[in-house]
Amino acid sequence: MTAANWARTQLAEWGLASSRLEPWGRRGKAWELERFSVEMLAPYYLRMNAIPKAWSPGTAGIVTGTPVLVTIRGDSDFVRYRGKLRGRIVMNGGTAVPRNRFDAPARRLTDRELDSLTRITDPGEPRTYWEDADGFLEALARRKRIDDFLRDEGAAALLEPSRNANAILTASHVSYSTDRTGAVPAFMVAREHYDAILRLVERQRAVRLELSLTSRFTQTDSLGYNVVAEIPGTDSRVGQEVVMVGGHFDTWQAAAGATDNAAGSAVAMEAMRILKTLGVNPRRTIRMALWDGEEQEDYFGSMGYVKRHYGDPGPMRLLPDHAKFSAYFNVDHGTGRIRGFYLQGNAAARPILAAFLEPFRDLGASTLSISNAGSTDHMPFASVGLPAFNSIQDPIDYDPKTHHTSLDFADYLLEDDLKQSAVVMASLLYHIAMRDERMPRTPLPAPKRANR
Repeated sequence: MTAANWARTQLAEWGLASSRLEPWGRRGKAWELERFSVEMLAPYYLRMNAIPKAWSPGTAGIVTGTPVLVTIRGDSDFVRYRGKLRGRIVMNGGTAVPRNRFDAPARRLTDRELDSLTRITDPGEPRTYWEDADGFLEALARRKRIDDFLRDEGAAALLEPSRNANAILTASHVSYSTDRTGAVPAFMVAREHYDAILRLVERQRAVRLELSLTSRFTQTDSLGYNVVAEIPGTDSRVGQEVVMVGGHFDTWQAAAGATDNAAGSAVAMEAMRILKTLGVNPRRTIRMALWDGEEQEDYFGSMGYVKRHYGDPGPMRLLPDHAKFSAYFNVDHGTGRIRGFYLQGNAAARPILAAFLEPFRDLGASTLSISNAGSTDHMPFASVGLPAFNSIQDPIDYDPKTHHTSLDFADYLLEDDLKQSAVVMASLLYHIAMRDERMPRTPLPAPKRANR
């Protein structure tokens, strides 16, 4: 809540209207990490580079032992290890082939790549919100079954290798809505340290590990909150209609979440500050939201907002404000400058956005792709048929280094790129708010039962 309260106060100091913490719904317990240690004591000493999984309960004091290697990817693997894990430190996962070290980790999108994006004719997947959400939920359910198996088998602790060779890629014991107080204490381990220990165990060396974790579950408030602020519309005819920008401000425990997604949150805030400083009087309301719970099962913050204001995608039950919405723009792909937007299948929006982005062609921000994009906060808006566009951004070193990793600190932010993104976004929001008409829409999606 510290970040949310700071953002709300800052937006109010800039003079934005109705700066507030708006509840999106009820959330489960919070999780706080107090201290931890992961060490190898034999055959030599190694202070291991590791991060506890989010929502991991603490250990019962110091856990010491020889690790056991397993490969558990799904339910079919359980029978191999039943009755063999009680009291053991479990290492789940094998060695990995190193990434090609001759590829530069940071890069920008090339003209050829951007041109290819514009030439796509089939939007592709995810064609619906449910295509996007259901696969993720199935993966979470599979992970929970593995967690429950290890708990039921009495494992003392779990170590898993980072899937990123450059940093520790974080993970969690599911999230808000799942009670993990009885789960096995678990850690993600740097790839090089995990592989080194795995090889020692495979060669039957006498490996001895010692680990500890102190964490706690808290619940000072049963509600979750988004940060919302706006510049009110001035046109008596369309002033209640809304143009929105947003990005999530929740993050993972291994770092500060600078590129995922303090960067997108900062771009949204700065776009609003620019417009307020210029003293614009938009015809429609320009609203900004910083979303809670994007990293969780169901885009908790943005989906809660959409259900509260615009409609429920399950039964496709729409609310009156659904008719007063123009467009939503999402920023959630790291520090790289905005190069354009994914149209989410909305071909009618292309010429409108192309005209508004044309002045920024020299800044490289004119690409429009018909493609569907998923896995972030524009999807709840698209789920009820509202125009929603996700930014195309230069990748820089987002996936190789910072996305969900222990390196995601402010050192990896590019200030000039963030400034470019904020300027592009501010202009786009203003011009769409000033249009005679709302942004065009695609056909309303079918209810959930018809999609299955």
